[in-house]
Amino acid sequence: MVDTEQSETDLLNLFRLIINHRKPIFIILLLTVFFTYIFTGPRFITPLYKSTVILYPTASNSISKVLLSNNFTTTKDILEFGEDEQTERMLQILNSTKIRNRIIEKYDLMNHYAIDRDRKFKLTNLYDEYESNFKFRKTEYMAVKITVMDSDPTLSAKMANDVADLFDSTMNFMQKEVAVKAFIIVQNQYNGLYKEVKLMEDSLNSLRRLGIHDYETQAEMINQQLAIELAKGNKTGIKALESKLDLLAKYGGQYVSIRDMLEFQRKQLSEIKAKYEEARVDATEVLPHKFVVTEAFEAEKSTYPMRWLIIMIALASTFILLTIGLIIIENFNLFNTINFSNNTVIVREISSEKDNKTEIVKPQQNHIRINMENYFNNSSIIGLIIKWKAHLAIITLVAAILGGIFSGSTFITPLYKSEAVAYPANINSYSDESETEQMLQILQSQDIVDSMVNKFNLAEHYKISPDYKYFKSSLYLNFHENVKISKTPYEAISVVVKDRDPVVASDMAQEMLDLYNKKISNLHRSKRYEVVLMYEDQLAKKKATIDSIQNRMMVLGTQYGLIDYSIQSQEVMKGFLRTMDGNNSSNVNTKGVAELKKNIESLGGELLTLVAMLQNEARTYVDIKVLYEQELRFYNSNLTYSNVISKPFPSDKKVYPVRWVIISLAALGSLILAFLIIFIIENNQVVIERKQ
Repeated sequence: MVDTEQSETDLLNLFRLIINHRKPIFIILLLTVFFTYIFTGPRFITPLYKSTVILYPTASNSISKVLLSNNFTTTKDILEFGEDEQTERMLQILNSTKIRNRIIEKYDLMNHYAIDRDRKFKLTNLYDEYESNFKFRKTEYMAVKITVMDSDPTLSAKMANDVADLFDSTMNFMQKEVAVKAFIIVQNQYNGLYKEVKLMEDSLNSLRRLGIHDYETQAEMINQQLAIELAKGNKTGIKALESKLDLLAKYGGQYVSIRDMLEFQRKQLSEIKAKYEEARVDATEVLPHKFVVTEAFEAEKSTYPMRWLIIMIALASTFILLTIGLIIIENFNLFNTINFSNNTVIVREISSEKDNKTEIVKPQQNHIRINMENYFNNSSIIGLIIKWKAHLAIITLVAAILGGIFSGSTFITPLYKSEAVAYPANINSYSDESETEQMLQILQSQDIVDSMVNKFNLAEHYKISPDYKYFKSSLYLNFHENVKISKTPYEAISVVVKDRDPVVASDMAQEMLDLYNKKISNLHRSKRYEVVLMYEDQLAKKKATIDSIQNRMMVLGTQYGLIDYSIQSQEVMKGFLRTMDGNNSSNVNTKGVAELKKNIESLGGELLTLVAMLQNEARTYVDIKVLYEQELRFYNSNLTYSNVISKPFPSDKKVYPVRWVIISLAALGSLILAFLIIFIIENNQVVIERKQ
């Protein structure tokens, strides 16, 4: 009940205080409105006009997958809006240095923002001005909103629309860097396979010029005709046919092998040609990567400053400051009334049911017993501050000066920051992590850290002696304090490097990305090299097997007359059973038929097996060769594995230490510490006086 009554009394006293000073308060508030209105006008604050563009990203960024892919179940529609991942990527690219630098260059923003080119921190001021006037955010409907503020409404609209257009060109440029290299790889693979097909076709043409056009058909027809000629006893015809059979026996295996390989090579060529066309489209054609919902237009009314809001804030702030000032003045006057001269007073509270009143009595002894609950409780603190104001001011000033001195370059080495932002590219996840997380892990690997330490001689750069007991720990600690790798809100990777030399900071940030590309390339090349060696070994074994089969088939053909089992076996049976057609069916070379029959019986199964093996081995050889050439081309390729959104650059302004923060903290900390010491001193004096 006492606390409630006390609060009501304080509020009533505050209200009375405001009523008693209503005239000066009203006049001051009126002047505040007047001067705020004047100083928020165009003569003092440049009005800014806002232009806005709202757009959606597309669902797919690959032209070939949208237009040429046959996988209709997984390919996204070209007219489909992008999801959260595409929206975040769009935001990251809109915040990239590529778009920022092109806008700055096109509209000469350094002159437009009136930044002196000879100024020490011209680039920092320019980029800060750009970031304050260009805002990108995700809407609640998963769209992206581009907001541009400028003193010229026409220029504001143009820049907003240009930023939206530059998103397309920037995306295309980034994708073309990868697509062109991928196209070159596929093109080389396609051209190489095409040459092999032409070479096989030329080899078949050479065999055809020798008289081998269709091995199976020719073998059948020649054997049938040979049987007829044998029945007729036509030695000239028999000799001519036997020479043709010898030719088939000699080159038939090669013909079958090349023909089957050519068939499979043509199938592979058709598949690679489809990939070639997809890669060519990705490398040469472009599609928009956005849907523009709202285009920017020239604003008719300025957005900044909002004069009514500034006036309301000024009124509220002025009223609060006036109230606090009146309370301080009243407490100060009351404190002086109570604590006059060097006399000590006792404030005795006399309470009754009817009224509360305070009686001030001069004691006969020097002791203090101040009870001030019936007026504002902060008067003693304010009085203490006023009593020691000179000491507190000097201490605060000295602390600020010392903070400014010791935060200078003489005592603290200034650091400059350089940042690179990139997305991973041309990689696949090793496990359940995303490509971004994989890139983050690789950038933090120890061999990249060691490469950075060696290239930039960081031990000497950080002034760490190799003889120091904890040399490596200190070296790595300094590196990780100055090099920060993190994931951005838009699933990109940020590499931030701080160093006393801005050029070194920029070079280190770029080197981190270069080392990442090299490490991924080495990882991929090492694995691909293992696969290449495996395919080379398989090809050598398959080639040896095919050669041995062809050699054995040549032996069976030249020495035993076995060319085609099915055809020759039919003809042998006709001759053996004397069921041949023709007038001279009785004139059968019984001895030749018997010999051929014997050879077929003993070696026919082997011939069938060799033919089947040759076809299978030729087919397998072609498949392995295609895979081998693909891996070999990727092994010899020079791909990059990151899409750089923002390239690092040497900063012209240090980021550490922030001197005004150090000075403010030093001054505030010293003020609080001094006040605590004063409070302790005053309490000790009160205790001593009470004892006396």
